[in-house]
Amino acid sequence: MDDRLDFVLFGATGFTGIHCIPYLHKFSKFQGRTFTWGVAGRSESKLKQVLKKVGKDIGVALDHIPIIIVDVSCEDELLRMARRAKVVLNCCGPFHYLGEPVVKACIAAAAHYTDVSAEPYFMEKIQLEYDDAAKKKGVYVVTGSGFDCIPSDMGIVFLQQQFEGTLNSVTTYLKVYMGNDFKLMPIVNYTTWASVICVMGYWNKLKEVRRELFSKKTPIYEPKMKWRTCPHKPSVVDGWAVPFPSADRSIAHRTQRHFYQVDNKRPIQTDIFLVMPHFLLLMVFYIVIGLLRFFCTFDFGRNMFLKYPRIFSAGLVTTEPPSKEIVENTCFEITLDGEGWKTKLPKKDDQYATPCDRRIVGRVSGKDAYATTSVALVLSAIMMIMEADKMPSSCGVIPPGAAFAKTSLIKHLMENGLNFEILSRKDLV
Repeated sequence: MDDRLDFVLFGATGFTGIHCIPYLHKFSKFQGRTFTWGVAGRSESKLKQVLKKVGKDIGVALDHIPIIIVDVSCEDELLRMARRAKVVLNCCGPFHYLGEPVVKACIAAAAHYTDVSAEPYFMEKIQLEYDDAAKKKGVYVVTGSGFDCIPSDMGIVFLQQQFEGTLNSVTTYLKVYMGNDFKLMPIVNYTTWASVICVMGYWNKLKEVRRELFSKKTPIYEPKMKWRTCPHKPSVVDGWAVPFPSADRSIAHRTQRHFYQVDNKRPIQTDIFLVMPHFLLLMVFYIVIGLLRFFCTFDFGRNMFLKYPRIFSAGLVTTEPPSKEIVENTCFEITLDGEGWKTKLPKKDDQYATPCDRRIVGRVSGKDAYATTSVALVLSAIMMIMEADKMPSSCGVIPPGAAFAKTSLIKHLMENGLNFEILSRKDLV
């Protein structure tokens, strides 16, 4: 693999791909090592234009960067691209439609793979169908290395590392805002919206995949976490919390399952919520989610939501990308509320006879979700090369928390715009 580029960015002319290019340049010299990288996509002229524009924006000539022409519908071209890379960074979504051929090509070419997917059906289907093949090839396939999967999953890993004892449960609360408030304006890219529609449209199929993927159940631990399905006001963050139908829950569950099966650790029970600052926005959220869940099960419904995103997203999405000002001034916080015991039991399946006696609250925060996605994606790829010895030795299809828990990813994320912190620790009894 010595003649391969370290990284190839696929989908480099898309909204997220363009955001990744400055960070590929920035991290091309990392801890005394120089990385090589290239970009890939369908149009050579567009790739050249993007490199020229981004180079001008960051004050660096990028015309020497290798360009690989590849159409996602052509298996031979995908395989040719994968053979040029040690790690393929995939920004070409929606992944339900466009992700699997890239994964397949990377495994065939023995190239590691990571992406910015947040689509549970795609992620779990890939793990079900390609985990064995990836292990045989010695390839890492890590889906969900962007926002908000990395901050959420690595946040739970961080809380677990900071907890002295055994952590039983973690509830996460995601809050997104601009300045001092949350406003109904276009803050979501259109491709992200298309991915959300895929998530909602294939929710029932996800259940079928899970029955096969998780055929072997993990033990039920006490005290069992109480699932909340109604809006509530949490004690650790201001606003209304509602169950968040994102990929975070899927990723957290698979990460904890990996820790149980591979590292012999008691899995943490997790619940994921989105926080709305006002009751009016809470109502808007329920209306949008209700419409998505109903109409996206039908082809005409999905087409309607794709054709009129501004109407059905309540103004959060348009066919045009969000403005630079909005993107750069949009902030997020993930508050993590954990409970457990100060003592540890000898075996992972041992049950505690007493209630939880220790509480810990942490927070992961940052600014500009697309910058966070780009930083997390590129640093995840770097970990695959520089710290592969700290990743699971079996390789395969694994979520980010399981892949990077023992690496220095959190440290480097903190050095590049993300903040991981512990807000409080206290005894419960």
